[in-house]
Amino acid sequence: MHFCYRSFYKNFGLVLLCLLFVSCSAMNPFRSKETNKTDVASDSAKISELESKVMELKQDQADSKFLMERKDLTILELEDTIKALKKKIEMLEEKARKPEMTQKKIKSSSLQKESAQVLYTKARNLLIEEDYKKAADLFSEFLKKHPKDSLADNAVYWLGECYYSLSDYKQAISIFQSLGIQYPKSEKVPDAMLKTGYSYLSMDDTNRAHHYLTQVLKKYPFSPAAEKAQEKLRSFK
Repeated sequence: MHFCYRSFYKNFGLVLLCLLFVSCSAMNPFRSKETNKTDVASDSAKISELESKVMELKQDQADSKFLMERKDLTILELEDTIKALKKKIEMLEEKARKPEMTQKKIKSSSLQKESAQVLYTKARNLLIEEDYKKAADLFSEFLKKHPKDSLADNAVYWLGECYYSLSDYKQAISIFQSLGIQYPKSEKVPDAMLKTGYSYLSMDDTNRAHHYLTQVLKKYPFSPAAEKAQEKLRSFK
């Protein structure tokens, strides 16, 4: 009987050891999964941190590139400014070395301007006095000597008026048309176009006369020339 109890306890102990082993074996997979999850989370966090650092580095690189490009542009702008200042200094030094020559140029320019004004005034006075031939000669002389003067477009128009008054309509037309070509922004262009129509009408070329008078209305509807063109066109009916 004593032997049976010892055998029982011995077997019971073995059973407990087996149960404990099975229990530990059954629990290990769960612990392994938890460990894996922790490792994955940790690695993911590290990846995110590294990616963030990579993005920061790329942004710093892009900012550095922009700053370098901006510096290059600033350097170019400064170099241009330096060149401009150097040129200005050279001009001032040249002017300081030759003050008399500069004064002579200014005086010469003033005399030319005065000469142009005097010549133009003489021509206009002759036109008013109806001395059309002499007036035409002076206006022609003015345009040869002062083609870029501020009164040049007016001189062309009045030269056309001289030939129109002399009944040289072909020459008048040629001059009036040249005004629009040489000085397209001149205030005298509408009047020149009107007088071109008048010249063709004086030559009994009603078709071309009608064309130019109509063009005055279309291109310069609010000009004084347009009113005259409208009045002349009524006589066609």
